Amino acid sequence: MRFSQVPIVPTTAEEIMASPYFALGAADQRAGRGFRSTYATWEGNDQWNYERGRAWAVLAPRSVTLKRDGKLTAEARRWFTNEIL
Repeated sequence: MRFSQVPIVPTTAEEIMASPYFALGAADQRAGRGFRSTYATWEGNDQWNYERGRAWAVLAPRSVTLKRDGKLTAEARRWFTNEIL
């Protein structure tokens, strides 16, 4: 059986983290929720960003805020890119 892969698209950490799907994944993981029932209907990159958000929420301490005043925090970016001091 062969499966097709989602097309590869160049992106940046900021674009991924700014995605509403990334924020949903992070919020769901931190709240202890499972995957959303609408997950299967999302486009490939939206699913990836949701998964990345869930993974980020596992790694980053709860004290790390994803956004402040609608902008990504420097600390959140450091935890995503593994540039932790």
